[in-house]
Amino acid sequence: MPSRSAPEASKQRFAQLAEEMARGDLGVSAHRKGFGTRSMFVGRKMFAVLDKSGELVVKLPPVRVAALIASGVGRPWNPGAGTPLKEYVAISIEYESQWTALAREARAHMGGTS
Repeated sequence: MPSRSAPEASKQRFAQLAEEMARGDLGVSAHRKGFGTRSMFVGRKMFAVLDKSGELVVKLPPVRVAALIASGVGRPWNPGAGTPLKEYVAISIEYESQWTALAREARAHMGGTS
């Protein structure tokens, strides 16, 4: 039976990103497991998660999500079958060079600071 977990390269990049986010003055809690995934939080608010396909999922304002989708950098995301969530966008490992900036943007959106 094939594995349903994120590809190893994505897991490693996400772990690196989580450490990077926690090191700064961002007040980010260490990533923690939740719902079968790894997540990053500011306070009790999740702002980033690595989904099982290996994509970074960030929570941003709907207008920003739409812009990322329109540019081809992101794709709509939902946590299961159904309608994509308007404040979440999935970013593939192909765009990992943008993961840090997008995670910081999502952290600022959820925490009210940059």
